[in-house]
Amino acid sequence: LSLLLIRLVVGFSFIVASRNKSKDIKKFARNNGMPVPVAMLVMTAEMATGLALIFGVFTQIAALAIMLLMIGTMRLHIFKWKSPYWAAKGGWEYDLMLFAMASIIFVFGGGKFEVF
Repeated sequence: LSLLLIRLVVGFSFIVASRNKSKDIKKFARNNGMPVPVAMLVMTAEMATGLALIFGVFTQIAALAIMLLMIGTMRLHIFKWKSPYWAAKGGWEYDLMLFAMASIIFVFGGGKFEVF
């Protein structure tokens, strides 16, 4: 049951993040210093991985993709934006927690409620 809860929380977070980006993908790309096609790839990856986790399909592959996305995000926070750690101050604390939860799914799988 714990793995299902982690999958649902992370999956929902990524679907919401993807939907927020889709509202103004050009602004997201500009704010993060990336070309629009890369921003669209990030948005699509977030939606796909979120749905995969929620529905319990390809969960370990989705978790690995999330881990890679979070490494990229934390890299921006730490090295480009010089953000502090704490999320309340615009930092990368939340990204690290998502990375940690995805790593649990990657290592242990999606649990007994996983489809495949």
